[in-house]
Amino acid sequence: MKNLRSQTLGMLQRIEALSGRPVEFKPDSSLTLRATLQLARNGAPSHVLRYRPTNEPLDYWVAYQAGYLLRLLELPPAERFDFAGTGTAPSQVEELLSTGQPQADGDRSTLEQFAEMTAHWALLNLRSYAIGMRIDQWLAGDHPELRSLQAAGIRSMQQENLLLLSKHMGGMSIPVPLLGPVAAYALFADRLLGQTSYAIPYQAAGVLELGAELLAILDKLPADAAHDRELVDAWAAAIGMAGWYAWIPYKP
Repeated sequence: MKNLRSQTLGMLQRIEALSGRPVEFKPDSSLTLRATLQLARNGAPSHVLRYRPTNEPLDYWVAYQAGYLLRLLELPPAERFDFAGTGTAPSQVEELLSTGQPQADGDRSTLEQFAEMTAHWALLNLRSYAIGMRIDQWLAGDHPELRSLQAAGIRSMQQENLLLLSKHMGGMSIPVPLLGPVAAYALFADRLLGQTSYAIPYQAAGVLELGAELLAILDKLPADAAHDRELVDAWAAAIGMAGWYAWIPYKP
């Protein structure tokens, strides 16, 4: 990707230096995200940066993805962990749906399908938004040259998140507590960009108070990567997701 800025390329070079493996670029028009960065594992010769071909600058999206790998690789090897579901999340979501939202007779298969989909989404958001806010803080503080691209990227993610408030299957919708991370991200984005508009829809959805609690946890803990697991665990406890996942020692 010859059109990336030197600062963004520098982040990828840092990944290469820390891991001892190069970053391979692969265009992929099927991606729903703008870019993803897959860590080399199990003898793979390179990390793989997949990106959706576009005329728009991809520096923010690449830098954001690079941030996750940099936070992992900059930790001592003994402190590197993977985040993995324990398999209990779908049943926990089913319980939330069954007790909080009336179910139609014969809707068992739809309940199971929606619960599994929601559980996967909730686990992904728990980790990605908690740590992702740290990455956005880092980019805003250390890479002001990406400021306008960051603002555009955040705006795009906020627009996508708004769709979650109206996401339904049959008579079911995402349980309010599981919307906490996206509400926290809206509050965070407003603060980072000096505005108030992103958080407004989450007030009406009844989840803004939880979002504020999660943001307060983020503010209270040190921002270095050594506290990322503590941050995710504290968010999980506040939301009611403790036990849905485990930290597994990282294996390159």
